[in-house]
Amino acid sequence: MPSFGTDLMEIHAIVHPSDIVKALEKNRARYVKTLGDVKDIYEAQTERYAKAYREYTQKEINGELTEAEKKAKPVEPRMPPDRTKQYDRLITLYKATLEVEVYLNVEHFGEFFLDEWDFIRTHISHLRLMRAGAGFPGVWASADAAIAISALAASEA
Repeated sequence: MPSFGTDLMEIHAIVHPSDIVKALEKNRARYVKTLGDVKDIYEAQTERYAKAYREYTQKEINGELTEAEKKAKPVEPRMPPDRTKQYDRLITLYKATLEVEVYLNVEHFGEFFLDEWDFIRTHISHLRLMRAGAGFPGVWASADAAIAISALAASEA
């Protein structure tokens, strides 16, 4: 058996591709459950932006903008990208592999099995804001989204 040393970055997990596929499919399903709520947030933000931008533009046309209002010009919201294709690509890759065992470094093990992706952290943060209503007046997560947020957050710990 090889010696992996004491540096965690050198440790590799030896796993079967089907185990990777199972983990990725579970994580993908959990992620997809929350996408509707993210789209609802974006839609509400876009509606508020459109109204604020119309008011801003009308004041600009009328020459009524103050310096403070010019500095506080409405900012168009950005829809977070849908990452399901990232999951799909990896699932397809590992379903197609002919390898009996796969070596995963610490980073890939964390991503594939623990769902520790940078985009998941951002996604959880966005959903938590929505659940609390912070910055999204009148937009609340559904009960299913609260469960999904909790499940996603568990992978963050």
